[in-house]
Amino acid sequence: MSSVLNSFAQMAKGWVEFPNLFGDKGLRIPIDDTAFKIGSFEVKWYGLIICLAVVLCIVLGLKSCNKHGLTQDDVLDYILFAIPSAMIGARLYYVIFQWENYAEEPIKALYVWEGGLAVYGGVIAALIALLCVAKYKKHSFIRVAGFAMPYIILGQAIGRWGNFFNQEAYGRYTTLPWGMTGSEIEGWVYEQAAKGVEGYSVGTLVHPTFLYESLWCFAAFAFMMIYRKKWEKHEGESLCLYMILYGLERTFVEGLRTDSLYIGDTNVRVSQLLSAILVIAGIALFVDLKRKERNMLYEVSVEEGGEAISGGLEKVVEKMQLEEEKESEVKTDNEDK
Repeated sequence: MSSVLNSFAQMAKGWVEFPNLFGDKGLRIPIDDTAFKIGSFEVKWYGLIICLAVVLCIVLGLKSCNKHGLTQDDVLDYILFAIPSAMIGARLYYVIFQWENYAEEPIKALYVWEGGLAVYGGVIAALIALLCVAKYKKHSFIRVAGFAMPYIILGQAIGRWGNFFNQEAYGRYTTLPWGMTGSEIEGWVYEQAAKGVEGYSVGTLVHPTFLYESLWCFAAFAFMMIYRKKWEKHEGESLCLYMILYGLERTFVEGLRTDSLYIGDTNVRVSQLLSAILVIAGIALFVDLKRKERNMLYEVSVEEGGEAISGGLEKVVEKMQLEEEKESEVKTDNEDK
């Protein structure tokens, strides 16, 4: 086994290290951004992991769709439009907020292989695609989006490991025990130290923000599935939970990252602002759904003897009280006799 690991380490282009894990032992992992080659064509880990995440989420969605009022054909129709939309949206979002890098040669906006995809752009575009298809199929968009969100956040949890192999999406300097470095990260840290940026020197470790987001998204997926099974009354609640849970995580983690997209020349991070808005909107929508649920309870009808008695929960309670009073009166009359 050790000889296999040594051979892999020699073949790998780079490495990632968590030097302070497990006391003084640390953890050093040889990595390569290329998974394998077919002739001269390189299959990158990033793309492979994204593909595996998409396939897993599709399988899970197809397996559970019938429980949520959707057929497998419905799900495949949504996927057919959502996936390419997500790819376009992820690239477009990145290019818009990095336009200075493409203004002189706009054709480079199509060079996806050079990197530059944004999660939020992909999610927004996918939801727009779902909205259009749902309108065509006359489905409730809230219900469809609520069904999809747990699988979307699972895909994000898995997809972040593509950043690990690319040594990207890491954060600023840290002294925490799980601080990381790597063959590519070392070069970036050296550049910061050479510029005299405060907090950086040779050997400085950085936050593994890709790991923070991945672990949070895995936990959010588990919670959303448990919530869906035990407590969910309206399928739109899953959409709200995604907005709240992912928004909270991204609001915090985005502040640690070194590769954020900014609004123009300001210091406002696009994803951080959007995340804060998502949290607020998610809470508001969740409260609204719960309010509508309560209103439905008050609007129920009780049928008795084939005749509908309208008036909601208050009428039901009032009727029960009258029946109890009648029973009490009958009991009193019997005792008097």
